[in-house]
Amino acid sequence: MTSFMTTTGLSPPSHQDVLDSSARLIDKQLQDDRNCLELSDQLKVPVHNQPSHSGLNEFDYPSFPDAGVALDCLTEVSNVKRVPLPAELVEQFGRMQCNCMMGLFPDISRAWLTIDSDIFVWKYEDGTDIAYFDGLNETILSVALVRPKQGIFQPHIQYLLCLATPVDIVLLGVTFTRPFDGSSSSGGGDMHLLPEYLFSIPTDNTFIMNIIGTDNGRIFMAGKDGCLYEIVYQADDGWFSRKCRKINHSTSTLSFLVPSFLNFSFSEDDPLVQLCIDKSRNILYARTEKGTIQVFDLGQDGKSIGKVTSVPLATIVHNASHVARTIERSNFKPIVHISAITQSESSNIHLVAVTKTGVRLYFTTNPFGSNKGRPSMLTLVHVRLPPGFSATSRVQKPQNVHMAYYKKGSLLLVSSQTEDSDLLWTMSPDSFPFQSQLMEAQTTTGIDGKTWALCEESSDNLTSGAGKADPPAIVTQHSDLPRKFVLLSAQGSHILTKLRPVDQLRLLLIEYQGPDAEEVKGFFRLHKIEQACATCLILACSRIAADQQVSNWATMAFFMYGGDAQYNLNPGMGDRGLMASNIGPGLHPSQTSTPAPGMGPGGMHYHHQFNPTQNITHDIVFSGKHNGICLYLSRILRSVWDSNVVSDFPCQTQQGIVNLMNCNLSNVILTEILENVRGLSDFMDFNSRFDTGPADTGVMPAMAFSPRYMMSHGDDQIKKKLQAEAQKMEKISLQHVQDLIHQVEEVLGLLKVLCDHPFHHVAAALSKDQQNQLRTMTLKQLVVTGKEMCTSLITSLINIYLNDNASIDLVNARLREVCPTLYSSDDATCSKVKVFVEVNVLVKVKVFGQENLFQFHSPLNIENDSIQTLVLFIPFFGVTTISLSPRTSEHRLVLHSSMESKRHPHYILLHNHEHRSVIGSDHQLLSKMECYNCITDTLGYLMSASVSHPQAPSIPKGPGPPPTPDPSILNATDAEKYKSDVFTLALRSKDELFHVALYDWLCNGNMTEKLLEVQSPFLESYLKRKAGYQGEAVQALDMLWKYYEKLRNFPAAAKILSKLAERHGNDVRLQQRIEYLSRAIMCAKSSTTHISSAADGEFLHELEEKMEVARLQLQVQKALSKLSSSRMECQEALNRLDSDLLDLTILYEDFADKFDLSECKLAIVHCAGLYDVVLVESLWKDIIDKEILSTGTMDGNARVKNLDLKLTAVGKLYIKTERYFPSAFLIKYLEQRSCEMGLNTEWVFELMLETGLAPSRVFEIYDRLFKSRDPFWLSVQKPLRLLEVLCKLLCHLVANPALIPMYDRRTFTTVCLDSVASYLVELQAMRSTESHIRLINQFKRLQSELERL
Repeated sequence: MTSFMTTTGLSPPSHQDVLDSSARLIDKQLQDDRNCLELSDQLKVPVHNQPSHSGLNEFDYPSFPDAGVALDCLTEVSNVKRVPLPAELVEQFGRMQCNCMMGLFPDISRAWLTIDSDIFVWKYEDGTDIAYFDGLNETILSVALVRPKQGIFQPHIQYLLCLATPVDIVLLGVTFTRPFDGSSSSGGGDMHLLPEYLFSIPTDNTFIMNIIGTDNGRIFMAGKDGCLYEIVYQADDGWFSRKCRKINHSTSTLSFLVPSFLNFSFSEDDPLVQLCIDKSRNILYARTEKGTIQVFDLGQDGKSIGKVTSVPLATIVHNASHVARTIERSNFKPIVHISAITQSESSNIHLVAVTKTGVRLYFTTNPFGSNKGRPSMLTLVHVRLPPGFSATSRVQKPQNVHMAYYKKGSLLLVSSQTEDSDLLWTMSPDSFPFQSQLMEAQTTTGIDGKTWALCEESSDNLTSGAGKADPPAIVTQHSDLPRKFVLLSAQGSHILTKLRPVDQLRLLLIEYQGPDAEEVKGFFRLHKIEQACATCLILACSRIAADQQVSNWATMAFFMYGGDAQYNLNPGMGDRGLMASNIGPGLHPSQTSTPAPGMGPGGMHYHHQFNPTQNITHDIVFSGKHNGICLYLSRILRSVWDSNVVSDFPCQTQQGIVNLMNCNLSNVILTEILENVRGLSDFMDFNSRFDTGPADTGVMPAMAFSPRYMMSHGDDQIKKKLQAEAQKMEKISLQHVQDLIHQVEEVLGLLKVLCDHPFHHVAAALSKDQQNQLRTMTLKQLVVTGKEMCTSLITSLINIYLNDNASIDLVNARLREVCPTLYSSDDATCSKVKVFVEVNVLVKVKVFGQENLFQFHSPLNIENDSIQTLVLFIPFFGVTTISLSPRTSEHRLVLHSSMESKRHPHYILLHNHEHRSVIGSDHQLLSKMECYNCITDTLGYLMSASVSHPQAPSIPKGPGPPPTPDPSILNATDAEKYKSDVFTLALRSKDELFHVALYDWLCNGNMTEKLLEVQSPFLESYLKRKAGYQGEAVQALDMLWKYYEKLRNFPAAAKILSKLAERHGNDVRLQQRIEYLSRAIMCAKSSTTHISSAADGEFLHELEEKMEVARLQLQVQKALSKLSSSRMECQEALNRLDSDLLDLTILYEDFADKFDLSECKLAIVHCAGLYDVVLVESLWKDIIDKEILSTGTMDGNARVKNLDLKLTAVGKLYIKTERYFPSAFLIKYLEQRSCEMGLNTEWVFELMLETGLAPSRVFEIYDRLFKSRDPFWLSVQKPLRLLEVLCKLLCHLVANPALIPMYDRRTFTTVCLDSVASYLVELQAMRSTESHIRLINQFKRLQSELERL
């Protein structure tokens, strides 16, 4: 390729220049992402005493179709699932006498229910893990899950459950079977409530309305008397304080002199009903029943408390009506919810209150700009009206809001529709990032049942650091999981997901099957092109196999709508103007980057001076593809790009406290970032469309680039050359970015390899200057200018391995794989050294009173000049010589046992060994087993030494040369050779007892495959004897059939397998039994005998019948497992299905019929060959009714799809046997149910055609059904329903003539024409309506089309 810089006479840039320029692009994108406006700026609040209002402008809640964006179907939330209340809890409602409440514990993914004095806690995700506490005598009034104070309780108590009754307040310990880290994904195992109180204090006649806890363990309570209380507890009683006490923070310090009943009598009747805490500022807010908002300062460290101010509702309403003068005062009251706004979301606005009509009231506790000051006031700064208040709005206003939730800009409102249903409003600014004013998209979702609780599920998403503002969701969507919200009602939990922009794009691509739809174009119009391209890259770079089709569509959208680079002849324009979205007030981009219709431009400029003598500078506006790649890369690296790579941490050693260097990037973060970078790298490497311009377009005269020349000479050829040069410059820039991506990939891969080792050991091996330099380096510096530092880190790692005499082959290969540029093949070759040294060790063996010497590689570390002596007492089994020298090719192991066998018959010892008993020969057996253990231990050592693996590196104990390599370590190659020779020679022994010991050793070491390779006459008898031992039978029989199969004794193997399949007990699961039967059938069919007896054929037939019944048993088991697993009878039935192979009668009566498993009953009836018309039709009716019932909450299209998938799968099993697939009954019943549910007229016959029913048969059934004059259609007021279906059916067949075979087409066409003629006669005889006329016209068109067919 001829570089553009070469054509203009400039030298190509160096690799360092390439990295520098690409890094500047990343820095620019990061800076743009940081430039999002503060919330107070978006709400147009300049100072705290100049409040404003919004919601009346049409751009506050933009309507996508009105703005020219075809996204009227774009939603903010998506239904995940609905989980009903556990059946055990539904029963508890019948026992309620006084009160019941429900709520959520999102920190541990649980929901709770109180029935009078009992509390139940369960997982709202699946309704499992029910825990309860019934140790109270009074009705529970308030519940909260709080964190315990550090150092008070045992570590296994991870949370405290605070329960308030009219009489007392108790604290219970909450534990988990596994540590709970606070994320829903970790699970934490099963939850347990400790039965004994940790603390209990009286309420002093104060009803507690609400309880909340802080992260440092403080517990605050809202009293019905309008006071704020705190529970203070400690490990031991103090001089002037008890272990646990209740403090009133709303009264003076002398209030204890006044009796509590007097305080209660004189207090104002305005209970506190809600508490919320701003954890980022340590401020507590309280809301009373009448709408007063109180502010309490918890101190800078969160350990103190003081009341700041209290603002009554009348003042709030007065101030709000003064700000929004045209709005009725009734919209500003009552207040139903308050939420703290954290410092990361806004530094100026601190609280939001939501009214019954959905109005948001924003408050501050400090004058703007004094972020570090403590709260001193509560001032209204903004009034935000909900959707429906603008003059052009077609959206209904929220009414009767009784519950709300606000966090990170997203607002959820729950408004009452009827007594049994709610409407959920979702408002979020995520679709409008980087705007100058607050713009929100809104969605409504129907909720079945009355909502009792609403919360957001705790997530593992990383939050911004202290003092850093939360970026828009579009910036972090590649790494953050979708936000999940849970609504709890008496019917169960309703879980919804807040869709990120990438989720919305994914749904659009799936719904419209590709990027060609107007809705996908609308997504690019809604967001900036570069933002949409960056979002496309998240999907396009996905490595998940299930997302491959979506990935391909996203790639197509990236190239279709990403535009091309071009020259900007107005270089004075700012970047932000070019990058703006075309949705919003005053946002009108003046130029587009490529002719993508209706799109906004890319926006990043490249300044190039073509002729240094003529000071004429022109801007190249890069395309959305280029900018999207830079933007996506910057967001991947956003959290680490400008962060220091290492930091010091103190460590206590024998020499005192030492500062060790540790990597700031954890393995989890490195893995996540590296996966995203590699995905982007693969995307750029794979797609060749970046080469958008010709390689060499020649040099143009400088005057041709003059704007004046372009204005006066509109030559198309010059414009084409300008466009080609712009595209070439973009191509060069993309190549530079690709080089940076590869460099980032290698540096991150190197850091991950270093973190897999003790990083402080590697860093300690650097020089002092290098260590000081590394401490100051950010990841950006390490990537761009840190090649020498990377080389030094690699050298330190290799040196540690070499100093420890460990193999470097694996680390060499790993480094070459992850960073081939930083660690080349020449570097790997230079690093390889010989680390194995052979050594001979003399070992004495005492045999029959004589000492024999042999050479052996000791598995132990042997000191200099030391000799280990191995003394074996072998009174009957002679081991005369063992030679395992690496310097000789002879490896002899001679076993003599003939003489000793005569004196001690081995069958006696074998009997004693097999029966685990010793009868008069205990010393012979024990001494023999010692010999065998010596041989098996030697084999075990050789086997371990033959596996080559690098040794763990270590730090030298002191200065000086490296330690001498350990000569006692056996070479892996030699060990493999010795192991093979010793094993071969050992198998030549004629001692059966030795073979038993050897086989036992192989079994205990899970080396059954090695055992089956043994060719010995003793193996079969050993396995047969082992099969008789309790607890070892299954393993022995499993090996025995494999042994017979290896010997091609297939009949014996088949019988063993059949025995295993029919074995009683739970040691063999049903799935394994089916596998055994399958293998038994294969073995029975593989018999090599030419003449098979009748018994063999009968045995094979019996196996095949058992297999068919076993598959039915597995079907029953799977169906049964989908029922409530908490039912005891279900669990017992599942255990019984696993313990035996059952016959058809038992399967039907005890399982399928008992638990009403209709599909299983139909399968059993079909297998048994039983034909009962009424029974078969009844079973099909049950199958259809159950599927209809299960899809009751879905919309029409989803319901049809689910019914189609289910019935097609079942129907294809029986389509070939009309007796078990009553097509006429099925069509009639499905059409009747479809008519009742208001489903479309095509899906039933399409289902039958897809199942495999012949078109002629389908038409015949529908024709007979119409001519039968069934009164059902008149009763449902659908007399033309069947004619409409027949018309649709014939249209479908005419449009798809291939469905009808050629040989049958003429006959079928004749029958259809005759039937259509009769239908026309019927229609013309009826009363003429619009529906009749439409059907008559359709049938007439069908006549002509059928005649042409």
